[in-house]
Amino acid sequence: MARNLERLFNPRAVAIVGASQNVKTISGQPVWALAKHGYAGTLYPVNPKYQEVEGHRCYPSIAELPEVPDLALILVAAARVPQMLRDVGRKGIPFCIIFSSGFAETGAAGRALQDEIAAIAAEYSVAVVGPNCQGMIGVTDDVYAGFGSAFSGDNFRRGSLSMTTQSGGFGYGVVILAEEAGLGFRSVVSTGNEAGLTTTDFIEWFTQDPQTKVIGAYMEGVKDAHRLLEVGDHALDADKPVLIWKVGNTEVGQRAAASHTANLGGALALYEAAFKQRGMIRVRDANELIDYTQVFDSGKRPAGNRVAIVTISGGGGILMADQCVESGLSVGSLSPTSEAKLKDIIPSFGSWQNPIDITAGIFNNPEMLAQAMQIIVDDPTVDSIVVINASLQGEIATLRAQELVELSAKTSKPILTAWSAREKFAADAYRVLREGHVPRFATPVSCAKALAALTTFAEAQRRRVREKAESVLTLERPEAKAMLAGRTADLAEFQAKALIAQYGIPVTAEMLVHDRAEAAAAARSLGYPVVLKVQSADIAHKTEAGGVRIGLTDERAVEQAYDEVIASAKAYAPDAVIDGVSVQEMVAGGTELIVGVQNDPLFGPAVMVGLGGIHAEVFKDVSFRLAPLTRSVAESMLRELKSFPLLDGVRGRPLADVEAVVDTLLALSALAIDLKDHLAELDVNPLLVRERGRGVKALDALAKPRLAT
Repeated sequence: MARNLERLFNPRAVAIVGASQNVKTISGQPVWALAKHGYAGTLYPVNPKYQEVEGHRCYPSIAELPEVPDLALILVAAARVPQMLRDVGRKGIPFCIIFSSGFAETGAAGRALQDEIAAIAAEYSVAVVGPNCQGMIGVTDDVYAGFGSAFSGDNFRRGSLSMTTQSGGFGYGVVILAEEAGLGFRSVVSTGNEAGLTTTDFIEWFTQDPQTKVIGAYMEGVKDAHRLLEVGDHALDADKPVLIWKVGNTEVGQRAAASHTANLGGALALYEAAFKQRGMIRVRDANELIDYTQVFDSGKRPAGNRVAIVTISGGGGILMADQCVESGLSVGSLSPTSEAKLKDIIPSFGSWQNPIDITAGIFNNPEMLAQAMQIIVDDPTVDSIVVINASLQGEIATLRAQELVELSAKTSKPILTAWSAREKFAADAYRVLREGHVPRFATPVSCAKALAALTTFAEAQRRRVREKAESVLTLERPEAKAMLAGRTADLAEFQAKALIAQYGIPVTAEMLVHDRAEAAAAARSLGYPVVLKVQSADIAHKTEAGGVRIGLTDERAVEQAYDEVIASAKAYAPDAVIDGVSVQEMVAGGTELIVGVQNDPLFGPAVMVGLGGIHAEVFKDVSFRLAPLTRSVAESMLRELKSFPLLDGVRGRPLADVEAVVDTLLALSALAIDLKDHLAELDVNPLLVRERGRGVKALDALAKPRLAT
């Protein structure tokens, strides 16, 4: 259970430590802002320099306050923060926002100072926001505890969107834009360096807050990323979409994030995996945050991804169809019954097929839209409907809006509209839509993207129900842990295969040999043809080192190949420690995949699958999921690969053993969890996938131990 943050956002009393009488300064703004916006609680400025601040008695120290406030705001220089925080803790104040900068974002000395305040907060059980932040707003209760432009204007519109942002200035700028666009807020908080409470802590709290319906987050990186799956589960169960604006996705962006709020960006692929697993919606611009919040605020969830498009403009319908398909939605045919009914009412120059073009004929036959919409709503092959009204305006626009609202009230299917008339010419129509909770978007593109976000979340909720019913494979292999314990060097192929074989992953039959005679004997035992590979933890790319020979069919070829791979390896890496040469059965045919495990310091263990062999680094067609996996998750990983048709019988290819690949991914998931304290990385490349019923086989592998920190 997450910490209850109600008294952070709605404190009964607030201490402002370092308060100033100069409202033009950062330390002078919070008292003024709280009073200006109508805060109903008690304000306690703390500063030995003043008798009063903004008409409130000013106290010389925290210890002398007449009661224990719920919240303290610290606005002093970084060097003085530790002592002020101790005083907060000794007073028993449960929440504290530290505005001061000069901590981890400045380097090693600042990092040490931040570690000190984190330790103090833990000692006194103070929940800290910041440092290096801009404060928070409890919009519902008029608590404007911060500084800057967001705290100096009018009170924000109240609503159901709660937002956490690691950037104060930019985050509150987005809030202002969203509010101008008509969104209402419940709570907003700037988290800064997150020495205490984190982005995930706030998302967790918002999932529990009954007045929050939609959750927004501006995120540079989170130190407790492993919690995203759990928090995402709670959001799905609470029917609260999480809209995440993830930045710091490039090397340059990550450097900027590190210097901004000292947050590590982490691997974008793993963030995307977490978001995908739990239906968290990525936004890439303020307009998307605004649009997606609007569509979720309608309260409806589509039963699937099948969309019907109704338009009075053929061009708009084409654009909408393109964007829907690009966004993963299905624009398929309606039922024959529906098409026949539509054909009877739509002009011959229109289209009764999806996208349905009712044309400008609605000006001559105003009832046509309502009639067509009822047919489509009743069609069992349709999950959601988008209506393109182009620039329809005036009285007819208001009538059409009323029809949409009335129809929306009678169906559980989401109805959205793209409508681009100027506000002053369609004001009544737009008001009717807002009051009737029918989302309106300025363009077909923004409408389709919003519907895709809504559909993604609804599918994640259904997937959550399915996954709850699935079991997770759990394996414990003490011998595997012993192979990695205390080890610093990588496990070369022969050892790495021995490791994964303990988890039931099929590997090639092979023998490790140390001279040409042993090589010849091993080849006779295994049966020709064979493959020879040099084995060294110091040579990751054996082919590049000339350390591989394939298709060897007799003893003489094997002996010669042994000498060649040893000589090539020594020439390639003179200082490499060579463990020997692996003599392996030669396996041909099938499709090559790459599978593996990445044990990330922020996320924990993750499983990967993609197109393998020599194509792995060229096409980078890979899919990640955080462990543990269920069978349906493993299946979805495979099916989202662009190369999946190679396994699924494209152009007459034989069907591959997809079930065996899924079994391998589940085994890797179990391995990843079992070895999470011992394994850093594992690559199996290639994993050869044979025809259906013939299984898979690991042809090569490499494992990196997790080094003690």
